[in-house]
Amino acid sequence: MAKSESLVKREIIYNGRIINVYKDLIKIDGTNVESTREIVNHNGGVCAVVKTKDNKIKFVRQYRYAFSEFTLEVPAGKIERGEEADATIIRELEEEVGAKVNSIEKIAVIYPSPGFSQEILHLYYTDDYTDTRKHFDFDEDLDEFEFSYEEALSKIKNGEIKDAKTICVILMCRDKFLS
Repeated sequence: MAKSESLVKREIIYNGRIINVYKDLIKIDGTNVESTREIVNHNGGVCAVVKTKDNKIKFVRQYRYAFSEFTLEVPAGKIERGEEADATIIRELEEEVGAKVNSIEKIAVIYPSPGFSQEILHLYYTDDYTDTRKHFDFDEDLDEFEFSYEEALSKIKNGEIKDAKTICVILMCRDKFLS
């Protein structure tokens, strides 16, 4: 039977604006075995499928420095310290795609990389919004696109959409488009 693990000692490797990195000495419960775990601490994030009046999904295209390429994603953002996920997604949708949300549905909560990261992502869906003005963060530069559900699936299959949270939330919203 799998065993849980307990923290023995934590070493702070890095404290940053978006992440903190820890090196933890752990003990495998019920044994004398100790090992290390490297953990990335992140406040978490949000993303949403925004369904338009003509049955399309809003996407943003942005440069992702970590991969040195542009990615196609649903609108998303990081949760600020002290902010609730529901407030974050409402803020991000207005900032990135100019959607002032009237109501929103939480679809799921996922752990994108549980082997080393404490990041939690909250996935949402809305088709109840009013178009308003976009206002990007100072360090954002986004292009907006709209694709049908079928086009989005095709872009996932051909590798044009690689972002895991985007793939997950699109697949989880299948019934919103194919009913």
